[in-house]
Amino acid sequence: MTEKFRERVRLYREAGIAIESLSLGCSVKVDLYDVLYPAVQLLKDEIKRLNLIIAPREDVAIMPGERAELARFFLDVENPSLEPEVIERLSPTLAVVLVQLYMGKAGSPDRFAEHVAGLYKALGSSRHRVWLGKGHSIVSTKQGAEFFMVDFLRAEGGAGYILANNDTIQVVDPSEDFDSSLQVAVAINNALNDLYTKGAYRDVKIAPVYDAPPQYLRSLEARVRSYASSLGELVEAPQPGRGYLLIGATAYAHLDREPPTFYDKLSEDFYIVLTRPIGELALFTTYVAVNTDEALLKSFESRVMPLEDLERAKRRVLEIMATPNVEAARAIYDFLPDLGEKFDARSHIAATIDVSGPGIFVFKEVAERSSVDVELFDVPLMDPNISRFAAENYVMPDATAGTNGAIAIFAHKSLLDPLLDRLAKIPHLRPAVVGRVLGRGDGRLIVPQEALQYISSRRLREKLTGTAPVLGGLARVVERPARARAYVEGEVQGVGFRPIVRARARALGLTGYAANLPDGRVEVVAEGDAERVKKLVEELCRGFNCRVAEVIWEGYTGAYSDFEIG
Repeated sequence: MTEKFRERVRLYREAGIAIESLSLGCSVKVDLYDVLYPAVQLLKDEIKRLNLIIAPREDVAIMPGERAELARFFLDVENPSLEPEVIERLSPTLAVVLVQLYMGKAGSPDRFAEHVAGLYKALGSSRHRVWLGKGHSIVSTKQGAEFFMVDFLRAEGGAGYILANNDTIQVVDPSEDFDSSLQVAVAINNALNDLYTKGAYRDVKIAPVYDAPPQYLRSLEARVRSYASSLGELVEAPQPGRGYLLIGATAYAHLDREPPTFYDKLSEDFYIVLTRPIGELALFTTYVAVNTDEALLKSFESRVMPLEDLERAKRRVLEIMATPNVEAARAIYDFLPDLGEKFDARSHIAATIDVSGPGIFVFKEVAERSSVDVELFDVPLMDPNISRFAAENYVMPDATAGTNGAIAIFAHKSLLDPLLDRLAKIPHLRPAVVGRVLGRGDGRLIVPQEALQYISSRRLREKLTGTAPVLGGLARVVERPARARAYVEGEVQGVGFRPIVRARARALGLTGYAANLPDGRVEVVAEGDAERVKKLVEELCRGFNCRVAEVIWEGYTGAYSDFEIG
C-alpha cells in the first residue's frame, strides 16, 4: 500500500468507512440482477395483498402534471412504520424510495426481501393506493447506518409530465476529500442524469440527500446545497443523520413534450447512438485495488501503465463525470414530440436510457422491454486496457459500469446525421453509433466477442448474452391485461381534457384513445395492466368539472401501440 493511499485509508477508517470493502459510485447499488429484481419477484404475492403497485423498470418515475410537492420520511429498517392517516392526508401521486442496508442484509434475494417486505407493508396499508415510481437501494459497510427513506411526490396540474428520480452514492474517488467539490458534483449530476436522459431539464427541483461524520458534515452540506442550487431550485427536506458518508438527491423536473418511451416503435430501422464512452468506474475501483495489493500493483504497472498515469487518467474521467449532461438533455428535448403529437420515427427519438450502474446491461434491458433483438457493433470505454485489467483480476464483475454516465439513444436511421451533428457540438461528448435493432425478437443482445472480456463474472456473461430475462416481471407493463371503455360527461370538450387524459395514460404505460363524441361527451378506451387502467379511470375527472357516467370492462385486444387523441 502506497504511503499516500495509506493516509486515505486511515482518514476513511476514522470516519467508520472501510475503503477496501466499499463499492464506488453506482457500484454501491444492491445488485440489480441477482438480488433486487429476484427479491421483488419473491414479494410479488405479498405486494398484491397491499394497496401498493411497483412500476416497471424505468430510468425515472413519470407522472402527469406541471408541478409537484415533496414530503420526506425516514423509517427504521427493523421496524418500519408510517401511519396510514399520514399517507391518506398526503395522497401522493407516487413514492420514490431510497434503501440503505448493511451489506450482510443485501447479499441475497431472500435476505433483502425479508427486510424490504416491512417497508412495503408500511407503504401499502393505507386506503390510498401508493405507487412506487422509482426505487434506489444501496449497501453500507456500517451496521448503524441503515434506513429507509421515502419521498412522497404529489403532482398537480395536467400540462405535461413530472419526471422524478433518486440516485445516491457514498464515494466516487477515495483519493478525494469527503467534501470534495468534484465528488459532490458527480453525485448530484448522477441524480439529475436520469432526468436529462429523458430530455427533462426545465423547472428542475433538487431535494439533496447527504450525510457524513460530524466533523465533515457542515462543509459537505454547504457544498451539496451550493452545487444543487446552481442546477435547479433547492427543496428543503430532512436528512439521514447517521454519520455515514452519503451524497445524492431526489430530483424532479417538468417535461412539456412527450417522453422518449416509445419502446414499441423500435424496429430494424433503428440504431443506437452513445453520447460518450462508458466504464468510468473501472478506473476508480482499479485504483483502490492496486493500492491495497502490492502484487496487483506490480502486475498493473508492468502490463498497463505506471500508477502516476492511472492517477492522471482517473482525474480526467472524474472531471468528465463532474460535468452535468444538461446540454445532452437539451438536444434530446429538441427531438421529442410536442404534447399530444403522434410519434414520427423520422423526426423523434424513440427511446433513451442512462448507461451508468448497469453498464452494457442497459441494452439488454431495452431489448427485453421492447421485445426486440439488439446488436452492438462496439463497446467504447473510457480506457479499455484498465477495464480489461479490472475484469481479468476480478476487481469488479462488470467493468463497463459508470456513474453520471453516457446516454444511449435509440433513433431511426434517417435521424442519425442531425442527431450526431447536434451532440458533437457539446464539448465533453464523443457521440458514436454503436449498435442497431435487428427487429422483433425475444430480447436478445448480441455483443462483440471482445466485449465479454470486460465482464469478469461468468454468470453475468451468461445473463448478458443468453435468452433468460434480466428484468423478470419488471420488464413488462402488462401483467394482468385489461381493457376499459369509459364515457365522461360534463365540461370535457374544448378545455384540454383529452391531452391530459393522454398524458396520464402514457405515464401509466397504457394504450388506447380519447375521442370527442357528437353529444358533448368524451369516450376513453384504455388497455394495459388492470391496476393501471383502474387508476386512469379513477382519475379521469381530477381537475375537471365532469363525471365518469359509464365504465364498460371489455376483453383485452392489444390493438393499440400508443394512446392517441381521436
